[in-house]
Amino acid sequence: MTKTTYSSNNPMFAAAGGGSIFDKFQYSSVVKAGGLIFIAGQIGLNPDGSMPDKPEQQFVNAFERLKLVLEEAGGQMSDLVELVSYHVGLSSHLADFMKVKEKYVPAPFPTWTILDIVGLARPGLIIEIKAVAVARD
Repeated sequence: MTKTTYSSNNPMFAAAGGGSIFDKFQYSSVVKAGGLIFIAGQIGLNPDGSMPDKPEQQFVNAFERLKLVLEEAGGQMSDLVELVSYHVGLSSHLADFMKVKEKYVPAPFPTWTILDIVGLARPGLIIEIKAVAVARD
């Protein structure tokens, strides 16, 4: 089995001090292996690295980041087969998350695991989304 890794060079993934967050924390944004595309967890920061004021913007940002790295690997949102979302304070924002999710995740729907957690890597973050998609090539 071959494995191809991708680490986005998009400026939104820049790390403080240079390079990307993928270089800094030593991981890939996407790995293609066995006919699948594995997408690392994507958070809801604004493209400039700042924290959004509203939860809904974090959801949009996380899905936009997911879409970006998936497309860089040759996939589309319609290729998703699994979605996992990690939420801080799930009960307070699930309805809003669902409204955003339905704009990004088309039918036929992937499997979905939704988890309420205590915290994420940066204080103030309330969402992280990881996914698996079918590779087109």
